[in-house]
Amino acid sequence: MFFQPTPAKDKITFTNKEGKKETGNKIRFRNGFCHDVLTSVDIQEIVKAGGRIIRILDGIVYEENFKTPPYRDYILILRDLRNKYKREGNIVGSNCMKLLGNSLYGKSIQKDIFTTRHLWNEATLQANFDSRVKTYEKINDTQTEIEEKETEDSKSTRLTPSHLGSFVLSHSKKIINNFIHVINGFYKPEIYYTDTDSLYISSKNWKKLNRAGLVSEKDYCKGKNDYGDGGIIFGLYLAPKVKYNIVLTSDGVLKEKKTFKKVILMIR
Repeated sequence: MFFQPTPAKDKITFTNKEGKKETGNKIRFRNGFCHDVLTSVDIQEIVKAGGRIIRILDGIVYEENFKTPPYRDYILILRDLRNKYKREGNIVGSNCMKLLGNSLYGKSIQKDIFTTRHLWNEATLQANFDSRVKTYEKINDTQTEIEEKETEDSKSTRLTPSHLGSFVLSHSKKIINNFIHVINGFYKPEIYYTDTDSLYISSKNWKKLNRAGLVSEKDYCKGKNDYGDGGIIFGLYLAPKVKYNIVLTSDGVLKEKKTFKKVILMIR
């Protein structure tokens, strides 16, 4: 894993991914500004996908792992207890073990969301456009996705990941990449949405994963179908953790599934 010295944070104006000027805090090292933090697992995956490492400017490289993984026993204990509580039907105990496991990386690196997303038509955009609008992107001929800053003061929070958190998260990405490689998802538009531990793909690609031995309802690091014989008939994926699905179950029942802090749809 790559550890770097304690950085400073500077408020600078830079060009964002959309090519627009943006002002914000950036992590600064001696050699320049940091745009991303990579662990050794991240770098391995970049090289596997065809990337090249030109030069490492700064950092400490550990080329040998610990002979005894310091966190393996802890994780295995939590896993076994979670499975035990599941078998016993103890939902509270099972969820408690899940949260303890996630606390190793999930909540320690989560950045608070200080923006609200809207889906507006042109008339609504013109009527409500002001300095609170952070970014906007046209979805189709009639609708535009808006990211708006919240007006209330932001609470202080830890915005930088712990080293353990970064490393575990990188391994999660590596596991997901195994699935993406099988369906050629890096080169073809086969994936509708992806997260730390999930992929939204069509049923034909699910069959490919099954043939590759990547599907199991019991084993860890294998694919599990949350929808059984049913499936998603409508999906709206605006950003990471911002999604809305209408699911048709195997019994022919329509259900709504959403995962986001706050999304407001305004269509006139």
